[in-house]
Amino acid sequence: MDIYEEIRGLAAKYFDYAVQIRRTIHQNPELGMQEHETAALIRRELDKMGISWRAVGETGTVGTLPATEPGGYTVALRADIDALPLKELTGLPFASKVDGKMHACGHDTHAAMLLAAAKILTSLKNRPNNTVFIFQPAEELGSGAKHMIAGNALEGVDVIYGSHIWPDTPAGQVGLKDGPLMAGADKYIVRVKGRGGHGSQPERCCDPIPACTSIVDAIHQVKSLSLRGDIPLVLTVGYIQCGTAMNIIPDSGEVCGNIRWFDRESQQIAHERIRKIAEGSCFIYGCEAEVEFIELVPCTGSSPEYAAQARKALASMYGEEAVQKELPLALGSEDFSYYGESIPSVFGWVGCRFDGLKYNLHSPNFVFDESAMEVGSATYAAFACEYKPVEK
Repeated sequence: MDIYEEIRGLAAKYFDYAVQIRRTIHQNPELGMQEHETAALIRRELDKMGISWRAVGETGTVGTLPATEPGGYTVALRADIDALPLKELTGLPFASKVDGKMHACGHDTHAAMLLAAAKILTSLKNRPNNTVFIFQPAEELGSGAKHMIAGNALEGVDVIYGSHIWPDTPAGQVGLKDGPLMAGADKYIVRVKGRGGHGSQPERCCDPIPACTSIVDAIHQVKSLSLRGDIPLVLTVGYIQCGTAMNIIPDSGEVCGNIRWFDRESQQIAHERIRKIAEGSCFIYGCEAEVEFIELVPCTGSSPEYAAQARKALASMYGEEAVQKELPLALGSEDFSYYGESIPSVFGWVGCRFDGLKYNLHSPNFVFDESAMEVGSATYAAFACEYKPVEK
């Protein structure tokens, strides 16, 4: 029996375990940096498997499983564990017991798949590589990966693999694309400084309101003005704050929004355009502009040479029909990207769609095909065994 056949058999064996863990976590959702019971469950399960672990902060956990022979490399496998502030409406028998909190983004599933992968790896006769299991809090806050990196979760790690259940991909398939997959995200704030006064005397004022509306109108046009056609870019205006009463011309206003980008060139184009729009609009209306950009998360993607290794491992277990390589770019973001800024990374979409699936991630009605967890846990384990560094 080769290692892939063994992993596939073990994934089937531990499927019920993964379902049970997922449903337990699902019933007890916890928000970012508050995942105390979830972390306690994970640590108990690692103890049962004989996997040593250490805490990172209160709710992050890093487990370590050595190779069966010396000389291997070190592969990190990551799962996020936090829930969303959302009231569940699925009516499932294992629905959330906590009002106003729900695992609507699949992080309960990610944690369960990684624990199942840990059981698979501890059961293997031969493990060529060391494995580091990263159970990360606060992905929805965009800060959990940085928290784990600051806690030395990547110390000595050669490569990291992570995955997300994905309802656009059928259950039984895993999407493993070379290069960018999910967007980087920035926040921008344009602060407009005018000169306020009485609403009956606009000639004595520099009204920031028309400057703000001019900025909004121009930002809505920037996509067609600035982009190469092959790289998506999204600019969104999230809010405008300006004024307090009907008869007061305000001193200042603010426009705030979001940028979604897939490469640094597009990110810089967006910054340049927004800055010029703000300065030009304010000049016209006699105001001043201050523009701030805050990078929330970088672009998430895969190192092509290691995505190829993950595809090989998946195909060896489930056939080429289980592998999706050509995937659309997703404008959502993932803080897994911070790991990829530090070391080579691979990020996969674990298909969970079933016929008739109506609701997507972050919906209070989100449900999915749990059979996805068998393939997802097997892919975690197989990549941990398949990885070998590629010389460039």
